Amino acid sequence: MTSQQSSSSNINENDNGGFIGINVPLLSNETFRQIREKRFSMLKPWSDFFDRTRISKPKDLSEATKRISHNLVYFQANYIIIVLILLVYIMITNLLLLFSVVAIGAGFYYVSKVPPNEPVSFFGGKFVADQKKLYIILGILSIILLYLSSGGSALFWIIGVSSTIILVHASLLEPSIESEFAETV
Repeated sequence: MTSQQSSSSNINENDNGGFIGINVPLLSNETFRQIREKRFSMLKPWSDFFDRTRISKPKDLSEATKRISHNLVYFQANYIIIVLILLVYIMITNLLLLFSVVAIGAGFYYVSKVPPNEPVSFFGGKFVADQKKLYIILGILSIILLYLSSGGSALFWIIGVSSTIILVHASLLEPSIESEFAETV
């Protein structure tokens, strides 16, 4: 057995049904939990985040840039929560989009459970497809569903509103003395 054959057999043995032949390691529940705990441990107190005594207009663009770069790192987890709140808001106000996202998620979950090299028959055996074809079909259906449910508009709304809120907050909030001291240590 040559090294090329050996490496291709390893690829097939370790195939986790990646999207169109691209194997992406799936996040385990443990890995996801660790990432979540790390992010939430970085969450700063909301009293610090909304401290009105530290809000002031920056003197110039240089100071605004320093504040933004500092606050984006310091309040990173808080800004993620803001984006998630806006995401929940847009889903609640656009129920068709919520239905579409749930349907797409359920579709991808179903297709991920299909054995990679076994064909699946639909409509009484009139349509047979393997996992790769199902992913392609689901991708096309996802684009259509998201288009019909204004997914693009919602995405740009979330990007625009969250960017505005985050940049305005980050530029107006002066760094605390404690956070500046922590950076120098």
